[in-house]
Amino acid sequence: MRGPGDTTAAARTTPAGSKRAVSTRTRSIWLWQLVLAAAVVVIMLVITTLDRDRLTEPPLIVGATMLILISAAVMFIPWDRLSRDAVVAVPLVDTFAVGVMSQGGELRLEFLWCFPVAWIATHFPARWLGAAFALISAVILFEAVGAGATSSITLRFAIVVLCLAFLGVLFRQMSRRTTAMKSLLRSQADRTQRTLARVSAQQERATQMFDGVPIAIARVTPNGDLVSPNAAYLTLYGIDPDDPTQPPRTVDYESQRGRALSADERPVHRAARGEHLDGERGWVFDTTGQWRAVSVSTRPLPPVGDESPSTLLMVQDVTELTQERRGRENLAAVVSHELRTPITVMLGNVDLMRDDDNLTPEQTGRLDTIDRAAERMLALISSILTTDRDTSVPHEPVSLVSLLRESVTSFSAAARTRDQSLTLDIAGTFRLAGDAFRLRQLIDNILSNAVKYTPNGGTIRVAARTHDQQIEVSISDSGLGIAEEDIPHLFDDYFRAQEAVGSGLPGSGLGMGIAKAIAEAHGGTIRVESTVGRGTTVTITLPEDTA
Repeated sequence: MRGPGDTTAAARTTPAGSKRAVSTRTRSIWLWQLVLAAAVVVIMLVITTLDRDRLTEPPLIVGATMLILISAAVMFIPWDRLSRDAVVAVPLVDTFAVGVMSQGGELRLEFLWCFPVAWIATHFPARWLGAAFALISAVILFEAVGAGATSSITLRFAIVVLCLAFLGVLFRQMSRRTTAMKSLLRSQADRTQRTLARVSAQQERATQMFDGVPIAIARVTPNGDLVSPNAAYLTLYGIDPDDPTQPPRTVDYESQRGRALSADERPVHRAARGEHLDGERGWVFDTTGQWRAVSVSTRPLPPVGDESPSTLLMVQDVTELTQERRGRENLAAVVSHELRTPITVMLGNVDLMRDDDNLTPEQTGRLDTIDRAAERMLALISSILTTDRDTSVPHEPVSLVSLLRESVTSFSAAARTRDQSLTLDIAGTFRLAGDAFRLRQLIDNILSNAVKYTPNGGTIRVAARTHDQQIEVSISDSGLGIAEEDIPHLFDDYFRAQEAVGSGLPGSGLGMGIAKAIAEAHGGTIRVESTVGRGTTVTITLPEDTA
């Protein structure tokens, strides 16, 4: 156990240039020795006061002088440089000095043996406690031999040794318990320190992850105080990281270059009031003089411990998305304008050709097909400008049979030129609600691919049926087929399967993605099954109108 005799207890020192500090070990040695010395001094003062004649007894004077000299020497010995065995010499010499003081007297100074015995029992191995008892026994026996062995001396010997033995055992057990308690406390302290270090590391890691999120996030209390804003929030609003209580240096606006929001209208104050925001758009004029489009959302946070409820404020910078959308709208406007002119010319020439009285019915039918296709193209161009702005689907009755027949008719000429067999198989009637124009676009996109990628002499079949209040439209072909690994990517923008690219046929890779978006907008699904070299089946599932 560690004590005043343990050489591993290093001395604690003050910084260089100052006096050497006293180690815990040295202070413990001083304490034990000075307590004994103080007791001896007090006893000598009492004897001087009450019975001065006893000061002439040589054993008393010699023993007391030895103890005082030992105590003085203890104060100057560098104990940190000595081993435990060297330290134990002090209580052993004290034991001998007490024995000298108690020789031939009636003052019962043997009680002073309690001090060195307690010292040895507390801080040193049991062998040294046995050595102390042996020394005490030798002193008592020496006195007994000099005075003549009597029963009283024998009894005194037994009582003194037994009392000191029990006292030594008691102190030793107390020392062990104290040491065990210190070890337990030290272990718990180390465990607590490791836990704190682990929690601190986890908190630091969570803070790093939190700061790595590109969305501005902060917790807002009902008083409007910001708690734990992340780096993105501090940067967006120009807040000093060292003092987040300071007001932001940015200005919130209702729209770009529009009206500035009042204090109560700013997102942080609305979050403090507990208002629910979900993707609400706004603008921030930041500290660099740039306009930032933001999307603001809030989520309530339940109280934790003694904390009151708060609100999680999330502000996402959507400037790039807004600029991209504006770019698409501008491009769509330009493209729509440029495409209208040639198509209008085409329709005008179709009308002029109809005025010819020599047209055969077949020619008139082909002109009607061109006219309908051109009108649909104009409708598509007009819808480009509103596609991003209005994604709702009208709930109007749709004749699916008419849509399928018209689509098949429009592709029949292309199929005949390639000697393809294009058939339509419709079983029953169908009740469908939605946008007829978009549904026709959906069917055309799939059928166009079937005609394009089916070789000459191939077969294409369009079928429709109902099952469990669901309408299934399948378009099958005996075309090139699609590799299994390409099927999950068919609906990605600009993606083309390996077989399509290898065929040398042109394509944009947008048709399937548009078809899927239209199907999902009508509450339906679209799936693809295909085998390379054998063909493809695309199945469109739409909910039947039960109203």
